[in-house]
Amino acid sequence: MADTKELIEKGDMYFDEGKFNQALNTYKKALNVEPKNIDALICCGLCHRNLKEYDKAIEYYNTALEIEPDNKTALNNLGYALEMKDQIEEAIEMYKKSLEIDPNYDMPLVNLSKIYIDRKEYQAAIKIYKAALDVDPINTANWIDLGRAYRFMEKYDKAISAYSEALRLAPSNKVIHNNLGYVYFCLKKYDKAIDAFTESLEIDWLYDLPYSNLNKVYKEMIDQNIIDFNLWKKLANAFLVARAYKRALDASNRMVEINSKDTDAKELHEKILSVKQKFDMTPILLEKIEQALNLFSSISTTALLTDIIEYIRYKTPDLIFTDDEIKFNIFETIQKQNLNARLVVNKLVFYRQPIDNAKVDYMK
Repeated sequence: MADTKELIEKGDMYFDEGKFNQALNTYKKALNVEPKNIDALICCGLCHRNLKEYDKAIEYYNTALEIEPDNKTALNNLGYALEMKDQIEEAIEMYKKSLEIDPNYDMPLVNLSKIYIDRKEYQAAIKIYKAALDVDPINTANWIDLGRAYRFMEKYDKAISAYSEALRLAPSNKVIHNNLGYVYFCLKKYDKAIDAFTESLEIDWLYDLPYSNLNKVYKEMIDQNIIDFNLWKKLANAFLVARAYKRALDASNRMVEINSKDTDAKELHEKILSVKQKFDMTPILLEKIEQALNLFSSISTTALLTDIIEYIRYKTPDLIFTDDEIKFNIFETIQKQNLNARLVVNKLVFYRQPIDNAKVDYMK
């Protein structure tokens, strides 16, 4: 017969797969072996919660708390089940009790602060974050949330202090840079805002929030008819980092209209022009690469890379890509389209797909 630990582990496996009914039945078997097992009771409550059977979940959490009144997990989970039943005040009480046991326990901290933020009771949320930071002053997430609460209250200096502390702990955190930038944006300190958004995008150019915020800066600069060479220069570079080439070029054009003699600005403008041209021509390049690969694979089993590149250039004389850029796009096209081709030294070897669809290396 399986012991309690084995049954709970099996239940966890079902739970992780989203099979909550099977998980529940397995946890109940564990309770048949050990009726006062706290973990099994809490897990049964979690299953009922995920099945949206909140009353049953509450029963299990209360049973666990009768056995172990200071169980922070049971208190938090009970609070969440009560919150789902719109019993908000009772939920708040449970979250508070959980945090009294462990002020830095992230789940009730997040749940309780969310309620306060939604209610715009920012001072109450700040009190929670500060209590948690008194226990664990190097918790980056709590510094971020503290800064956010101060920002909602328009206490921007305190928000900047909180985000600065967060950055000291995690200098490569894209969220902190973005949030700090937004505070500067609210203060209309556009130069510092652009710097912070750029830092965020340099960490992850696909992160959409700093890009969205840069567009807000752009719109305000247009609306306010701001004629500031350095600001437009920073904004042009920021959009370049975001790979938003159309906006980068627009900002760059405004920059050179203000000062066309600045050497760095000229270089930035030329760089943006070149990158945008390549970006605009990329679909044409990819189309020609496809045509070239189809042609060469239909007439030969091998082809020199230089011959394929020469053919692409012949068909598209206006291409501004280097040979290496064309070559890497060839490789990416082969990979993305799962083409039957292999690179051997300096040439591509084409082969037909076997009947069983399994790739075969004919060079072996």
